[in-house]
Amino acid sequence: MTVYEKIRFIRQLNKMTQTEFGDSMGLSKATISNFETGRAPIPAYVVTMLRLIYNIDPDWLFDDTQEDFEKRYFVPEKGNTNSLLLAYSEKFSRLDDSYRKIVMKLTDELLEHQEGKSGMKDTDEKENNSDNT
Repeated sequence: MTVYEKIRFIRQLNKMTQTEFGDSMGLSKATISNFETGRAPIPAYVVTMLRLIYNIDPDWLFDDTQEDFEKRYFVPEKGNTNSLLLAYSEKFSRLDDSYRKIVMKLTDELLEHQEGKSGMKDTDEKENNSDNT
């Protein structure tokens, strides 16, 4: 079973339409359709959302030879559990779809801000190093 077929399987298992499934992750029906038919690759942030919202193991998702549906659940390794991520995941899953969309938008904005700052930091460090030479 391919990753695309597994996306459809996850949606159907949750008894959701493409619209409902997309809304749960802040995506459109067309995007879900494109994932399910293989017309679009599955971005990393969608894999993260599947893990957080539906507890899907990314390794199972991308392993075309793995059809054991009982292994689809993500189980963090002992000693490697990030309690903050697990707490966030649990709280995020309790949010209504409209609030999930807000959280996703804020997360995107924070990432853009962070990436912009880290880019500025690299530039600042290069300028400082060239001043010292």
